[in-house]
Amino acid sequence: MPTDLKDVQAVAEALGQKFDQFKAKQDERYDLIEKELVTLKRPGSIAEGRKSQASSEGKSALRTYIKSGDDSGLIELQGKAMSIGSDPDGGYAVPEYLDQEVESLELDASAIARLARTVTTAGPNYKKVINLRGTTSGWVGETDGRPETGTPQLAIIDIPVGELYANPKLTQAMIDDAMFDAENYITTEIGDEFSDQLGAALFNGDGTNKPTGILTKTITAEADGVRAFGSLQSVESETAGAIGFDDLKNLKAALRAKYRTGAAWIMNDNTALVLSKIKDNNDDYVWRDAVAEGEPDTLFGYPVEIDENAPDIAAGAYPVLFGNFQRGYYIVRRTGRRLLRDPFTSKPYVNFYTTERVGGDVVNSECIKLLKVKAS
Repeated sequence: MPTDLKDVQAVAEALGQKFDQFKAKQDERYDLIEKELVTLKRPGSIAEGRKSQASSEGKSALRTYIKSGDDSGLIELQGKAMSIGSDPDGGYAVPEYLDQEVESLELDASAIARLARTVTTAGPNYKKVINLRGTTSGWVGETDGRPETGTPQLAIIDIPVGELYANPKLTQAMIDDAMFDAENYITTEIGDEFSDQLGAALFNGDGTNKPTGILTKTITAEADGVRAFGSLQSVESETAGAIGFDDLKNLKAALRAKYRTGAAWIMNDNTALVLSKIKDNNDDYVWRDAVAEGEPDTLFGYPVEIDENAPDIAAGAYPVLFGNFQRGYYIVRRTGRRLLRDPFTSKPYVNFYTTERVGGDVVNSECIKLLKVKAS
């Protein structure tokens, strides 16, 4: 017996009404969640308030420790608003706000630090296994035989973590001066020292108790797939002592297309000034100034990052780097910066011995290319 059409329509209408009710409830829930997220992001929200309170507590505890050596506030903050790391030599994990201030100064000073990937380790080193692409692969049909795959060629990159220290000092009279902002002075001194040392090491470090700098790697003109593992490729300029339009094009082309997403240029201000005046074959500048404050200039559509540690244009130098540094270079940090107040070693000064543990190395040498200035 055929189903009555009116019955089918009634069932369809009932289902439609239930779906509309369900959709209305879900829309209401979505709106509520969205409002809560906006509230949490808004200045003065509960989340912001807790963050501000933690920062205030950290500053207060640090101020007390600097002025009197009273460490009770720092001990109380352990595990609460601190960057925690064990240290058998003593000292206290610095408050989170100081940790962030120091790291911010390091990023401001080093383009490599801004662009590279940062990983953390709890031990004295960080190991990464690299596949040298020795495994065989290919396409086959559903019933075709599968040839045996080759043995993959693996290499291990071992990045040791060295200790970077700063030891700013103050007289007791300066500490006791109510008008003197001792904690800000200590924070700035530590940040400046750490940023200078780290920025230089990421270019020229020898890997002994410090990062292995990009310019200390073996550098050759050999292309990807030919040169030895871990060595970097350079592209030489066509004119001695100078950089031209074609040199930049050649350097860009040397980086494989799959690595160009996220790629950037690194150079110092002097080099940037020279390159900003280069024109293409149509007499147009290839450099594009940033359109908004805080945005980087671009070269061939890729951002330009300025780093004063990059060398100047000179015969045999490598003043321009181009690559995907997020995939090509790892900075390894061992959790926690440490601070130790020492009023005994350098009387009448009070030392504030501060350490951080950091290392770094190239992990994918295909991702970073260097422009070499022709000597003659």
